[in-house]
Amino acid sequence: MISKLMKKAVTFVLSTAMAVTAITFTMPQQKVKAAPTTSSQLVWSDEFNGSSLDTSKWGYEIGTGASGWGNNELQYYTNRTDNAYVSGGALHIRAKRESYGGKNYTSARLNTNGKFTFKYGYVEARLALPSSQGIWPAFWMLGANIGSVGWPACGEIDIMEAINAENRTYATCHWDCNGHSDYGKNTGNFDITQYHTYGLQWDSQYIRMFVDGNKIYEMYIENNAGGTEEFHRPFYLLLNVAVGGNWPGFAVNDSAFPQEMKVDYIRVYQENPSFNSSSSSNVDHNTGSGNTGNTGNTGNTGNTGNPPASGMGMNSAGAGSATAYVNDSSWTDIHYSVNGGAQQNVRMTQSGSKATYTINGLKSGDSVKYWFTYCNTSGFVKDTESYTYNHNGSGSSGNQGNTGNQPSINPASGDVVIYQDANYGGRSASLGLGNFNLASLQAKGFKNDDLSSIKCPWGYKVTMYADDNFRGAAKVITADTAFVGSDWNDQVSSIKVEKARYRIINRHSGLCLDVSGSNTASGTNVQQWTGNGSLAQTWEVSFNKDDSTYVLTSAIHGKAVDMGGWSKDNGGNAIIWDNNNTDNQRWYITPVDGGYSFLINKHSNKCLEVGGWSTEAGGNAIQWDYFAQPNQQWKFEMVN
Repeated sequence: MISKLMKKAVTFVLSTAMAVTAITFTMPQQKVKAAPTTSSQLVWSDEFNGSSLDTSKWGYEIGTGASGWGNNELQYYTNRTDNAYVSGGALHIRAKRESYGGKNYTSARLNTNGKFTFKYGYVEARLALPSSQGIWPAFWMLGANIGSVGWPACGEIDIMEAINAENRTYATCHWDCNGHSDYGKNTGNFDITQYHTYGLQWDSQYIRMFVDGNKIYEMYIENNAGGTEEFHRPFYLLLNVAVGGNWPGFAVNDSAFPQEMKVDYIRVYQENPSFNSSSSSNVDHNTGSGNTGNTGNTGNTGNTGNPPASGMGMNSAGAGSATAYVNDSSWTDIHYSVNGGAQQNVRMTQSGSKATYTINGLKSGDSVKYWFTYCNTSGFVKDTESYTYNHNGSGSSGNQGNTGNQPSINPASGDVVIYQDANYGGRSASLGLGNFNLASLQAKGFKNDDLSSIKCPWGYKVTMYADDNFRGAAKVITADTAFVGSDWNDQVSSIKVEKARYRIINRHSGLCLDVSGSNTASGTNVQQWTGNGSLAQTWEVSFNKDDSTYVLTSAIHGKAVDMGGWSKDNGGNAIIWDNNNTDNQRWYITPVDGGYSFLINKHSNKCLEVGGWSTEAGGNAIQWDYFAQPNQQWKFEMVN
């Protein structure tokens, strides 16, 4: 975060980074998981479940720093709740456009220096990021000795940085090797404004960084390779949202403020705890050894070792299922792994002071390793147990071993967001296009008793099903819905997310926007025609967040409505062309009465209309100056 300014000789930095790259990728690769191991302990966390920032864990950095915090940044950091506050189970760091302390922007920068420092471990944060020109959120770490040795000799680990509206994130390390050296990588494009997990695995051999469990970065540091001795000392955590500076630049979209980074949680795990903490709410640890359960018709829970007095464990829940439980808890996460497979992490269902979660799809003899992270009257607790599921069945039902493979999981994230509580509160998860069965929703932290509200942008169709695998009663959602209704609240077990399809009807003529002759060639004329339900009259819309425009694409081939030849003239002809999302394919859609809208082309600033006030099939779709007249008004009617 400090680093983007202070590069010394560029040629040296590049050569050093290249040297480290060579070391990194010639070393033997190890198969790793972006998760704490089953033997690690939760040594520090903040779940942001209260009503204010826990200052026993976090301190504020205030002001403008030296040279704009080393990067000529444009904001003033404050300790006000205007810029950092806890609400709805998340920390919000808010950048605002306002005159304050001689700057035109304010924000917050928090750190754990002097309150919590550690060496090696697994760090994970669940973040939803801002995205606009000039914005720069970061989740990162600095060496705790920065006060005595300065930067970059203290070392810096940037777990997540994002700039402007790029919709990608960066992972970078900085250190001193006869001058500033750095090595970094970035992700592909994804929607950073939705919640994602950002992880760091750090040990004496490697620094590895992850997004949603996918490794994007690896650097070899064993035996101080490449002069990396900085990374074998304690570090502390930082969170901030900067505005402008040498890396994102000094062009700022002032109309986009305020901008927020939301932090659902931050957790730090270690195999061999090596940390210092002055927090008043330190983590308690209780790790039971746990013997396997006895065989039998229903499967008994194993010996839980030395669990907390509150009580926890796992019991058979019938064929193919086992239920974990925790008593005396105000919130509970469970991590579990079946037969040593991939770790699953979900929030348990709370009923009073008891939390439960049922694992399905088990076969007789499956070994389940599970560990809880939860909060009770004593603070944070972690406990690890193991359990062997056995269910022999009876009669014609046969053995449970014939249940087949685990249900498929769709991990896609996208523009549709589901929420645990009404009014878009509680746990949330983003869904991309596709089908999400119960296993897919569980992988995102949801069950069939979790969903109460949903954000469905225009252009999408969401079908909710009462039963798993898209069966039973169904309900279609096509707009943001603050409460899905008492008949559907906590009832959804599977979901389909599709692009909505529309026919687009002219108000004056009553005819439909149509691709002439159902032609698939770029340059084909766009016209009006009598409604016939064909794909030539079927359209999808895609939203551009950067300028609030839409692209209209034909269901025939995905090509876009385009103002031919980049015309800005009255009478310019509308055609279809390969969808390249250019300004002459972008349309502002402004609703008017009766469900009709105007379509204004971004490039020409002219309105899509039917030329010559034609009411005949084959009348041309053209652009003209906006006059708010009926032949310039269009209605979108969903057809799927």
